[in-house]
Amino acid sequence: MTIQELLTNWKNDALFGERHFERQSITLVEGQELYLISVKCTVSVSRQSRLIEKHKFFQTRVQGLTDFNEINPKADEYICKQILLQLESDFYSDYNEFIDEEIRKKTSP
Repeated sequence: MTIQELLTNWKNDALFGERHFERQSITLVEGQELYLISVKCTVSVSRQSRLIEKHKFFQTRVQGLTDFNEINPKADEYICKQILLQLESDFYSDYNEFIDEEIRKKTSP
């Protein structure tokens, strides 16, 4: 599976909010691809709303190396999945914090 396919599947699997990725036109090292990956959602509790948005960059390793020992072909996919997990963890941490805060306000005497 290519990184583009992996990110497209991740984007399409969103249950709520928006998932987005964009390949950047610049790279730090020739042969690499740089992606900006983001998750955003407007959360509302009663009359309070907050936009929660998280971003991360993912950069592939140098493509086209022929020595098998230099690059594991699944390394980019593994690293990308780890970055997606961290991005979602950061997003849901803020999401849950907002929900908890608003519920505490409503239930406190």
